[in-house]
Amino acid sequence: MRSGYLYLTPCRTPSDAVCLHEAAVPPAGGAEVPIIVRFSDLDAAVMHFHQGLHRSLLDPDRHVYRASMPQAAAVLDAIDLRHQRTYLSPDLADDAALPVAVERLRRSHRRVRRIFDWIGILAFLLLLFLSVLPL
Repeated sequence: MRSGYLYLTPCRTPSDAVCLHEAAVPPAGGAEVPIIVRFSDLDAAVMHFHQGLHRSLLDPDRHVYRASMPQAAAVLDAIDLRHQRTYLSPDLADDAALPVAVERLRRSHRRVRRIFDWIGILAFLLLLFLSVLPL
């Protein structure tokens, strides 16, 4: 398990896409790097980010996704792993859609987690019930 930073940049080709990058040390934030997030488990974070935008994947080798910057930043910030946002550009911070999208994604993650918790509880109760039945 390696820790590090994930950050997004606008891609040159195609122009309506974002690129995900990894780094061991934090890059300089600015207009080219609107969000930087530090993760304890970098590989899992990349996997969760890909899961969030898997339908928008354009190039798996370069980590290019066709998504708007607020949408990709919301997916990156809503990952259910321990993380710390180290930089958010003022332009992205002023975008009212970002906190709404992050909260929507977090609600969706909680809903899925709750469904699987209930499935586990029901499976345990069924197993317990079947174990006390006389054969």
